[in-house]
Amino acid sequence: MKTIRLGCGAAWARDRHDHAPDLVERGQLDYLCFDSMSEVTMSAAQVARMEDAGQVPYDPYLVDRMRPILRDCKRRGIRIVTNQGWLDPVAAARRLIQLGKELGIEDLRVAAVSGGLLHQSIADLDVNFTETGEPVARARDRILSAEVYLGAEGIVQALADGADIVITTRVADACVYLGPLAHEFGWSFDDHQAMARGMIIGHLMECGTQVSGGYFADPGYKEVPDLANVGAPIAEVTDTTAFITKLPGTGGVVSEATCKEQLIYEVQDPSAYLCPDCIADLTRVSFRQAGPDRVEVLIDQAGRPRTGTLKALIGLDEGYMTEEMVLFAGPGALSRAELTKSILHERFRKIRLSATEIRMDYVGLNAVHRESTPAGAAPPYEVVLRIAVRTQTRAEADKLRREVDPLAVNGTYGTGKWATTSPGTRVRPVVGLSSALIPRHQVPFQVTIHTTAEGQ
Repeated sequence: MKTIRLGCGAAWARDRHDHAPDLVERGQLDYLCFDSMSEVTMSAAQVARMEDAGQVPYDPYLVDRMRPILRDCKRRGIRIVTNQGWLDPVAAARRLIQLGKELGIEDLRVAAVSGGLLHQSIADLDVNFTETGEPVARARDRILSAEVYLGAEGIVQALADGADIVITTRVADACVYLGPLAHEFGWSFDDHQAMARGMIIGHLMECGTQVSGGYFADPGYKEVPDLANVGAPIAEVTDTTAFITKLPGTGGVVSEATCKEQLIYEVQDPSAYLCPDCIADLTRVSFRQAGPDRVEVLIDQAGRPRTGTLKALIGLDEGYMTEEMVLFAGPGALSRAELTKSILHERFRKIRLSATEIRMDYVGLNAVHRESTPAGAAPPYEVVLRIAVRTQTRAEADKLRREVDPLAVNGTYGTGKWATTSPGTRVRPVVGLSSALIPRHQVPFQVTIHTTAEGQ
């Protein structure tokens, strides 16, 4: 029976870089998969390019991640699937071909899976925002980005075309694992049970070390050994079985508990997990500890047919924001912080600050749970006052620093500044995320193959 081993090289754009080389060296992998996305990734990339046209349109860590492993992956026959193509998978594929030539790799084949970027057309598609029901067209002038979560079909096509590396635009995170499995086992995209099986395995893997102990540890309740060296997960899959494990000698733990937590991570309705290629019922999944750091994934008829629409994330211009921090310590720290808040509110009125939102929190006291934070048993010895404003213009946002900096001589006793000597601005654009459902037939994808033989 064919067994396919897939390793997780990264779980998001700024994940550690040392997982992939270890997996290539010791993992006996067939596929090495990289998820390089968060919800805001594409919108942030669009904004970055608006402010600096010299920014690459793909993951800026693409070459840094691939350079140490590319030659060994080609030599060992390990195929790479990654969504690091972001805004321009073709440009990313061409850069990898260039890297392959620099490394002397012959016959390297890189497939780019493009499609789903709708920021120039989505306002004309007669669709509504999922959150409000309002027509997307009404926000036409504020749309910065719009990209659809594609499924795994383009990845399967690229692998069938013989790609050593498949680099995509936004696909659903788990699809970088579903694609190889569907290719290897010949699954039909009309087989929603197979699709759900692949998506569930991919969902367990997509967040990387979260399934092997990362984001799980809670001292005194859930102990995880050697978290500083936590090992990336490996999925070991046949047409009828699936196991999650990790490399021997690495830190972390793979257990029924880590798998259960990851299974329901970022899921709204576990009984109807909406995916591009199926609907998955996660309540039909169970786990069995099959050995140290080895868990069997048991999936019992968890699939339903895919929907007729695909989800698009829409990045909207919501102005600008900036933040400052002021520090207080010693007896009366909280009283001085509260007086500083009142000073700033009065100053904001005096300078006619036009803000759509003003927020002031005490970091370490109430900045996370805010009004739900229980009262402290004693006055704090240290207080950090965080002030954040959101405005429609950059000039209004820039007023905050011009009011906070003078507190050094115009504020309370012992006012400290979380300061920088940089004269530059801390103002940054705000991208608000909304979503819409796009008819599937309006979202085509394209696969192009690039090789090191090009230009020779």
